[in-house]
Amino acid sequence: MDLRHLDEHGHPCTHHAAAAPADLLALAIVGSRAPSFHHDLASKLQGLMMAIDEIGELAAGADSALQNAIETAHGSLRDVLALLNLNRAMTKAPAKSAVDLGELVTRAAERVYVKLGGALPPAKLQLSVPSVMHALSLVFDVAGGPGRGRALQATTVIDAASVVLTVSASAEAPPNAAESLALATFVLEREGGSLRCAGDGTRFVVRLPLHAV
Repeated sequence: MDLRHLDEHGHPCTHHAAAAPADLLALAIVGSRAPSFHHDLASKLQGLMMAIDEIGELAAGADSALQNAIETAHGSLRDVLALLNLNRAMTKAPAKSAVDLGELVTRAAERVYVKLGGALPPAKLQLSVPSVMHALSLVFDVAGGPGRGRALQATTVIDAASVVLTVSASAEAPPNAAESLALATFVLEREGGSLRCAGDGTRFVVRLPLHAV
């Protein structure tokens, strides 16, 4: 089984390492626990939110510093619940739904704290949105390289059958690049798309099928 993604010529990429079967097996084992983990986590978060509400009632009329701390805790919990709901959606059977190209790509980049430059023309896609968004996030994460404050440039071409998104890439790939690219390739190909890498690793090319919605 070849776990290396392909370059723009359809050959195994020589810039990024192939994913090791043992590493993918470890990810699969962790993923198999996801539904029960999400259920347990959701119940714990609900208990934490109720506790913070009680603290807020007890602290009514307290100084502003305490009130600000309570509001900050509520905001953080809302963010965690939003992430949990996104992950829970990925454990369900894939179901295609309509999504705007700009929303799909922008949210995928935001998930891995990557700033994506370049115009995203209007286009409606019919995809399994949670899984494709996750696949794009993995591509952007690898393309952005290690570190913070990451920014990438993207160009988009739309023809009668597909959307082709070309993203610039950092010369330095993160340690988990092999596993991320293997998973992204699997998801995109399952959706009728593809992922290709420039021979020198300077860009990634993602193709998504364009279906009438």
